[in-house]
Amino acid sequence: TTTVAKLLAALVQLNDVPPRIKLAAPTGKAAARLTESLGSALASLPLSDAQKAAFPDDASTLHRLLGVTPGRQRARHHESNPLHLDVLVVDEASMIDLPMMARLIAALPPHARVIFLGDRDQLASVEAGAVLGDICHYAHDAYTPERAAELSQLTGCSVPHSSSTAASELRDALCLLRTSYRFDSSSGIGQLAQAVNCSDHHGVNQAFANGFTDICQKPLNGGEDYVVMIEDAIAGYDRFLKQVNAQAEPADILREFSEFQLLCALREGPYGVSGLNEQLEQALIRKRKITRSAHSKWYEGRPVMISRNDSALGLFNGDIGVALNRGQGLRVWFPLPDGTIKSVSPSRMPDHDTAWAMTVHKSQGSEFKHAALILPNQYAPVLTRELVYTAITRAREKLSLYGDERVLRQAVTARTERRSGLLTHFSQ
Repeated sequence: TTTVAKLLAALVQLNDVPPRIKLAAPTGKAAARLTESLGSALASLPLSDAQKAAFPDDASTLHRLLGVTPGRQRARHHESNPLHLDVLVVDEASMIDLPMMARLIAALPPHARVIFLGDRDQLASVEAGAVLGDICHYAHDAYTPERAAELSQLTGCSVPHSSSTAASELRDALCLLRTSYRFDSSSGIGQLAQAVNCSDHHGVNQAFANGFTDICQKPLNGGEDYVVMIEDAIAGYDRFLKQVNAQAEPADILREFSEFQLLCALREGPYGVSGLNEQLEQALIRKRKITRSAHSKWYEGRPVMISRNDSALGLFNGDIGVALNRGQGLRVWFPLPDGTIKSVSPSRMPDHDTAWAMTVHKSQGSEFKHAALILPNQYAPVLTRELVYTAITRAREKLSLYGDERVLRQAVTARTERRSGLLTHFSQ
């Protein structure tokens, strides 16, 4: 987003009539983060008030951008009714599946510029295809002589080129960014992420053995190890729970909840989302950190994640809220991409899950000050290099990894194999 803010500023300054810019992301959470981070980056740029007015105030989900409504086969925007924009920025592009990407491209006006942002090494979309990974297949290849000459003139740097004609137009549109602004590459998180991304299990062990204070590995073989993990999780959520009990402002409570997060590889079982959420709730009840009626799943401080889009309510898959009573009975409060807060009655909530723990897939588009990854005690096919890498890179300042070293080694050396057919198309 730091780079894209500068790119958008250049586009605005180069045009007498400012372009119509739209921001989008696959989930509500990712859209909110794009709004926040791009807004912060733009604030530091030397732009006039008129130029700043050309930038959008918030990002939307792709569903909202296209006007997708439940029960209708066709979205509001399509090839016959294209989007009203000149420039589109799409963040977390690794989460976009093949059908959604096709709908998005079809809905673009012919003159539009599109900037896709994403980490090609993260998990691919849950649905069909690995679109960003296929698009970035040629990222290490040299530019064409024409693009290399153009970049050399603009930057004053020597840019290598290639005479290869394979997917040259696509290759000229790719830029591989290597500097992370979330964490330093020399930090424990940075070293661990790099080792996992290279399937280097020796490097993974070395990262944990080097005495970094921002990463730690703990065993998880059931029994006492499991109890320790639950106690650590309660400590991780302690500041959030204190703010809930102190009746702090909803915005402050929502901000605090994003500081720590349990991440799981599985949905079911004691090491999965459902089992961990239940075990953590029971432990919090025993410690009198929360009060839950035996006849209701709702309680003050319950974190939830939306699992089905509801455009009427403005809630979308991946949005996170917290149940709080602020004099109107219990309502669920959600942060919106524009920075405001909205509350919804529990009875009107679309499909949702308790969110003390969430899957690594659902965490994409988010970042947490402290992330804790829970691996099962037995290897499962869902455990891959991409899943572990995605979990590690959700952490901003600290990562805790709970799991057996043997299971971790198998996960790091297993790769996700996806086929979308795009590489065959690009090479033609």
